[in-house]
Amino acid sequence: MSKVEDVANLSWNSLRSKLNRRLQQFRFRHHAHGKSYDWKWREKGFNRIAVVNNLIAQTRGLKSSYLEIGCGSNNLFNSVACLKKIGVDPVAGGTHRMTSDAFFDENNDVFDVIFIDGLHEYEQVRRDATNALNCLKDGGWIVFHDFLPSNWIEQHIPRISETWTGDCWKLAVELTQADGIEFKIINIDHGVGLMKKTSSDWKIPDLSDDLRRDGFDKFVEVVDELPICTFEEAMSLVE
Repeated sequence: MSKVEDVANLSWNSLRSKLNRRLQQFRFRHHAHGKSYDWKWREKGFNRIAVVNNLIAQTRGLKSSYLEIGCGSNNLFNSVACLKKIGVDPVAGGTHRMTSDAFFDENNDVFDVIFIDGLHEYEQVRRDATNALNCLKDGGWIVFHDFLPSNWIEQHIPRISETWTGDCWKLAVELTQADGIEFKIINIDHGVGLMKKTSSDWKIPDLSDDLRRDGFDKFVEVVDELPICTFEEAMSLVE
């Protein structure tokens, strides 16, 4: 196949993907919500890599033990400055080609820092969070991605957009009421959750009976109650 044919195929696949997304958005138009948020992500100057590496530096540096759930192209994983790191992804990247559930079932390691960016659906990210807490050292940190959707399309379940936060924000609602942890959402990079395990006797309230039925309208209702902070404010808590 020639380079011209390769480019043509890529262009067609991209167009087909965009058309499919539009059709899906039309299909779920009854879920539409008029509110949107301009979080100005590109103007923030920091991303999840900056957060994770600052946590690594503040724990044990190169000797830190790091776990990443959801690795993709390894943009973050290859940038983490420690020697002992495990990356779990069923499709690409990392070191373990498996689901997070399967990994946690057989894992015996404990970690200083864990990053969670797997399936962006509330029940899965909740399960990843509780499993991660069980293998996190006291005083350790968990970082989450995609806690601040910009509109109903970005957070819709099932996925109907290229940029997709899913409904991870529902876990954030529970974490604000949890015991044995400290929790903030940094207003960078689609909303980076930052959680410190302060006690081995932690507890996350289970609000799933209500939350699993909620959509973007509920996020609009609760967003002002979430502990959102700047990167500078969050990093001052780490030092």
